[in-house]
Amino acid sequence: MSILRLLFIVLLLLNLLALAANQGYFGTAAPAGEPERLTNQLHPERIALDGERPPAAPPAQPAPSQPAPAPAAPAGALPVAQAACVSLGGLGGEAADTLARSFDGPLFEVRRDSTTTTSSWWVRIPPDGTREYADRKGRELRALGVTDFFITQEAGPTQYSVSLGLFKSEAAANQHLANLRRAGVRSAGITSRSITTHSLQIRGPQSEIDTRLASAALPAGTTPQPCTEP
Repeated sequence: MSILRLLFIVLLLLNLLALAANQGYFGTAAPAGEPERLTNQLHPERIALDGERPPAAPPAQPAPSQPAPAPAAPAGALPVAQAACVSLGGLGGEAADTLARSFDGPLFEVRRDSTTTTSSWWVRIPPDGTREYADRKGRELRALGVTDFFITQEAGPTQYSVSLGLFKSEAAANQHLANLRRAGVRSAGITSRSITTHSLQIRGPQSEIDTRLASAALPAGTTPQPCTEP
């Protein structure tokens, strides 16, 4: 047998062996096209062989949280659009107390302010706490020719003062005191007298404010006015 014929036989045998291996005659794996087919399925991760448990489905995603509802307005709260505001000034302490109590309740907001101002200047001889002292000062004044005075009787820190005049301006009080000094009065002096007034700002439903003001005993000369402050 020639060498060329031997080589041809060997190549033919090798080709036959390769063909047999490719067809799976020697226990090889499944055809090469199977993995590509598996990956093209809709859910390849759920495929299980006989006797195996299929993998569990992925847990459902929670629904997106909804925003919390806005808190409800407290009972009795007054919408801003319905609120009105009135102001009353020049009130004494007792009148302000009485009027504020008449608007006590959840529908109303009451703001109170107080102002103290000097109302007059008083020329007087201060008391020492006894009537005898005041009477003695009165006799001394008459001896100096001063007769325009009186002794205060009202109980309190000014009782038994010898009043020599009440003036609306400090300049007028100083001028009167200078005249008394020239007459020989040495124990007199000047003290200021103050007055405290109160004002109320009332916020609430206009109809309710009007109703309560109509039934309130307002001091003479007191007239409700629109609020000037926000």
